[in-house]
This record gives sequence, structure tokens and C-alpha cells, in this order.
Amino acid sequence: MKRFDDKKFKSRLDTDLFGRNLIHLADIGSTNDHSAELIEKTGPSKAGEIDGTLILADRQSSGRGRFNRGWVSPPGGLWFSLIFRTGLSLDKIPAITLVAAYSAADTLIVDYGIDITIKWPNDLYQGDFKFCGILSEEKTAGDSKFIILGMGLNIDIDKDYLDSLENKAINIQDLTAKKVLPEDLLANILKRFEDLYTYYEKTGDLDSIFKKIGNILRY
Repeated sequence: MKRFDDKKFKSRLDTDLFGRNLIHLADIGSTNDHSAELIEKTGPSKAGEIDGTLILADRQSSGRGRFNRGWVSPPGGLWFSLIFRTGLSLDKIPAITLVAAYSAADTLIVDYGIDITIKWPNDLYQGDFKFCGILSEEKTAGDSKFIILGMGLNIDIDKDYLDSLENKAINIQDLTAKKVLPEDLLANILKRFEDLYTYYEKTGDLDSIFKKIGNILRY
């Protein structure tokens, strides 16, 4: 897979806020950790300047999932974190992970014809093979409450490398005959997520979103 093309991504992006400010790095520890550091560095007085910022890495050396489990992040995947402010109450924030998982799943089902399931609450599978994980974390800066939404998707990672892993993993490209362009995939996921999240933040209505998720959700 060629290096992510920032210009191509921005030309495909159709969001109002999410991903408009892109920070693309070659090799870092963790996009979530980098995002948290950016929030601290920016400070409360300029919190609005980083709202919607996307941190993208070609490779992560210390990627992680829930419970600090390691997440393999070599070249050939999409490794990113989205930073955005939220007005949701604490009891509604955990559902953001599931909303993001559905945004990615719906993109892959509709745009690429892939038969997949969401494993509660944050992983995407094709059969027994995992290809996407999501980690959302909270961070405050003064009166601003931020969500750091991290996502990792295997797109075209070396197959021998995947086969060597302890847990079963697969590439998205192996699940569809359509060429998977990371710039298109990311732009479409962000659009769906922005639309769903905006609706959820305004209404607090998770039930209607959950009805869409129900037939592809497993526990």
C-alpha cells in the first residue's frame, strides 16, 4: 500500500469539522497518546483550535486497544485518532465507541460489500478474523471535555506478518474485490461518524442508532 496521500484525502473529505485539520506522522508510539499530549500542549484557552483534529500515522510502535492490550500497527493499515469536544453527559459518552464502530462497519458493508460483524463494543470481524479495533478516551482542558477516538484498520498488511500473530487477523483488501483506497475509506468513515455523532449529541437518541446496529452486533 502506498503512503497515505493527504491531498487526495482532503479532496474526498465531506465533513464539516472532523478530519479537516490533519496531522500526518510517519512513525509514532500511539496516536491516542499523541492526541492527549496535543490537548495538554494546546491548553484550555485554545481548545477550539484542535476540535476535529485528526492524527494519522503510517506506523505505530506502541499502539494499544482496550485494557492497554497491544495493537499491531505496521505499514499497510489505517492508524488514526480523532480529537473532538463533546457536550455529552458522562453516562452517554461510552456509547460513542459503538457509534464509531457502526460508522466503520456501515462504510465497509455499503461501499465494499463486506459481510462483517461488530463484537461488542469496539471490534470489527469477518468470521473469526479481526481487522478493526477502536479505543475512545476522555481528556479535559479547562471547561472543554474532549473525546479521543482511536481506530486501527488492517487494509493491506503483509500476510506473513498477520499469519504470525497470536490472534487471528485479516486485511480488508482480502475481503473485497474492490480496490481499497485508504484516503476514500477514511473520508467516508469520518463522514458517517460525524453525521451519527452529531445526531446523537443533539438528541441523546441511541435507540434508533442501535436498531441499525442490532443485526450485525455480537457479544
